[in-house]
Amino acid sequence: MGSPRQGTLRHALKEWAVAVRALERGETALVIRKGGIREKAFAVPRRRFLLLPGYEHQRPELLKPEFRDLMEGLSGLDDSGPLRFTSFAEVHAAYEISEPESLEAIDPHHMWTRRYAESRFRWRPKKPLTVLLLRTYLLPEPVELPYREAYGGCKSWIELEEEVSVAGARPALDDEAFERLADPALAVLRDLEPAPVGG
Repeated sequence: MGSPRQGTLRHALKEWAVAVRALERGETALVIRKGGIREKAFAVPRRRFLLLPGYEHQRPELLKPEFRDLMEGLSGLDDSGPLRFTSFAEVHAAYEISEPESLEAIDPHHMWTRRYAESRFRWRPKKPLTVLLLRTYLLPEPVELPYREAYGGCKSWIELEEEVSVAGARPALDDEAFERLADPALAVLRDLEPAPVGG
């Protein structure tokens, strides 16, 4: 595989805008997913993907207090405007959580309240949660693409009609800082079942 900062991407993960902001600022590296209403289960079809900020459903009270200031300027926005990309992510590790004890163990490493994380765990209880440990890269300039109806709805992944260049992107955290953020979470996650990740 070549450098993650070369080439183009056309797959995007819809994630709360506040979570994208936290990833871009190096305040978290973990994303916890269970898939959208339209999906039977959450799967990771690509190792690299753009991060598409979503504004619906996110609320300050679902975040731990130390992350709530990241909501500034994000309230009242919706998902109907142009798509705006400022970053992409590469999957550093992916694991599945099927037991409440495992969810409890990773609590110090993500941004959501315990109550909200548990509610996601209980939704569709036969399906595991997927925990993604992401390395985030900042695009040199924001990229805007027109909104299309096919991009809407409660789903995790979209495939863009246009490709987005990632040339010139830089990591949100340097190698040392990323290891400091990621290693404590990895120490807990390594005991879990790995989640499959596409190419």
